[in-house]
Amino acid sequence: MSPLGSKKSLFRRVFGTIFVTVLLVVIVLTMVGAVYLQNQVSDISRRELYDEAHIVASMLNETEDDVSLLDRLEADRVRVTLIAPDGTVIFDNEEPAAEMENHSGRPEVAQALETGSGYSERSSSTLGEIMFYQAVRLENGTVIRLAQEQDGVLAILMSFAVPLVILAVVLLVISFFSARRSAHAIIAPLLEVDLDHPKRNDDKMYSEMAPMLDRIESQRQALKQQMRVLADNDRMRREFTANITHELKTPLTTISGYAELIAGGMVADEADLRDFGHRIHREAGRLTALVNDILTLSNLDEAERSDSETSAAVLGTTEPIDIPRMLESIRQRLEQLAERNEVSFIMDTKPAMVMGVARLLDELAYNLASNAIRYNLPGGTVTLGCGMDEAGRPYIQVIDTGIGIAPEEQQKVFERFYRVDKSRSKARGGTGLGLAIVKHAAVFHGASIDLASELGMGTCITVTFPVQQFPAM
Repeated sequence: MSPLGSKKSLFRRVFGTIFVTVLLVVIVLTMVGAVYLQNQVSDISRRELYDEAHIVASMLNETEDDVSLLDRLEADRVRVTLIAPDGTVIFDNEEPAAEMENHSGRPEVAQALETGSGYSERSSSTLGEIMFYQAVRLENGTVIRLAQEQDGVLAILMSFAVPLVILAVVLLVISFFSARRSAHAIIAPLLEVDLDHPKRNDDKMYSEMAPMLDRIESQRQALKQQMRVLADNDRMRREFTANITHELKTPLTTISGYAELIAGGMVADEADLRDFGHRIHREAGRLTALVNDILTLSNLDEAERSDSETSAAVLGTTEPIDIPRMLESIRQRLEQLAERNEVSFIMDTKPAMVMGVARLLDELAYNLASNAIRYNLPGGTVTLGCGMDEAGRPYIQVIDTGIGIAPEEQQKVFERFYRVDKSRSKARGGTGLGLAIVKHAAVFHGASIDLASELGMGTCITVTFPVQQFPAM
């Protein structure tokens, strides 16, 4: 379909604008030209009429028989009238003088009687024609008046009607094709835009298109980023499914195997029976911890996609949390694990309060501390610290003297089921979800995580919360 006939076409709008503009310019120029021509002709006619009136007056002043001279005078397109001082018409070259009304009230006559010369203009027809009147007082007191008809603007336009129509048609045809060509030239850069690469032809685009192209480019980049995020989410979902299947299968296989031995009567010794029961209990604990961690992550994922009311219903309400007291409670709960791993605690706590969900903040600090113990070295230390930084933001800090994390792995440790040392993780327990919970719990509370680590030297993880605002008591 031609763009000219397209509904709400930009081409049609541009074409119409150009065409109408040219048409209006032609009309305006024609009218202005006619007015200018009429003014120029009128000025010439006024000067000529003035000169003719004074020439006739000079001739009449030199003769005794004014009427006889005027009767012999050949006046082309000029009306000559001789008027007595009382306004009576003595002579007129177009109408009988006796039949004409008194002219004492005519402006040009009254002015001539008073000052010696008078001039006035009056319209005389519906075509806009104008009559110029020039009067001169003679030496004997009579007034000679010359009148000349002058075409008005409309009359001039009517006299040029045929040429104007021809000119208008020619201009309209030229305007049509010029507007069409100009519209194509204006629209061309828009049609050449490559939406897949909006900035590729930036040098050929209009400057006014830059904001639109920048927005398209930013949206394209955002869409690509979203596609990458979706691909990463899909990859993480597949990995999560594979990992969770493996993590669930291991304790279930162990529990099932030992239970089958016991149920089949293949364990006769009381010591073996207690040992198998202990192993079943340990694997069941691992399974319970894994399920609890999965539920916590699931709740955090749901809370991140929901509003505050839904988040409160899923995770619990926020309340002021005394961080030093919470860290002391975590130290007590992990004291036996630390002793088994030959690790000692150092407490470096200063007053700090955070508005948050108590269960999540406890899991955040607990997972950081338990990881610091599991990945530590015999005789090492774990420092639990908290306080306020220079900007007034509360923080939690866990420092260990353990094996450390390689630089290429520092961004991966917060992924689900990622383990720096898989063999050590299996031996020391853990679900592989601890730091993932730390990451999402920090995001839920608007906190940032800073990790500093060096292989063989240990790791320092700092969780910094935003400036807190506590409800009035």
